Amino acid sequence: MAALTLEWTDAAAALPDDDTLVLVALSDGEVWPGWRDGDIWRHLDAVPITAVHVTHWMHMPPAPGGAA
Repeated sequence: MAALTLEWTDAAAALPDDDTLVLVALSDGEVWPGWRDGDIWRHLDAVPITAVHVTHWMHMPPAPGGAA
């Protein structure tokens, strides 16, 4: 089975499509699922990310067994 390569994208260089669940790396070193709603980044529970900023993001990895 081929190894999956996941790469972080610099949020200053490119952004995911709105309403797409991704992993976000925050300026405080935390990593959480989140999504963009226009110009606002939101946590998985829809609370806006305001106390820190998103530095990088990556698409969610596939589920075990290859199911998306």
